[in-house]
Amino acid sequence: MKTRWLPVRLISVFIALLSFSLVTSASGIAEQLGEICGTIVSVVPIVALLMFITAGLVYAGGQIMGAETRSRANVWSSAMLVGGMIGLILAASAPYFLQIFARASLGTTGMGMESQIAEAISLCSG
Repeated sequence: MKTRWLPVRLISVFIALLSFSLVTSASGIAEQLGEICGTIVSVVPIVALLMFITAGLVYAGGQIMGAETRSRANVWSSAMLVGGMIGLILAASAPYFLQIFARASLGTTGMGMESQIAEAISLCSG
């Protein structure tokens, strides 16, 4: 029952992130895309590491409990491991997604935005 609110929470976090990036100029859009991507690249691996550690603790804790709790702990820990791996994949592919979004939003303006796209990509990679 609680899991059906997960998409609502994710959408609200996405809207909150977008509210920080309300800009009007094209170079500002490139800067904001780079900042969002840089935040993803720097925060998601830390959260994934914490998920890996928590998954190990949940698994170990489940091994000293009864059979039903052990099976639930196995499911929870494997879900955390998969979530951490998906997070690492998303963090590693964030610069590529930035290129796609930047070219789609800035490349169609016809104003020669290649320098802004390159700036956004450099902000993302650190």
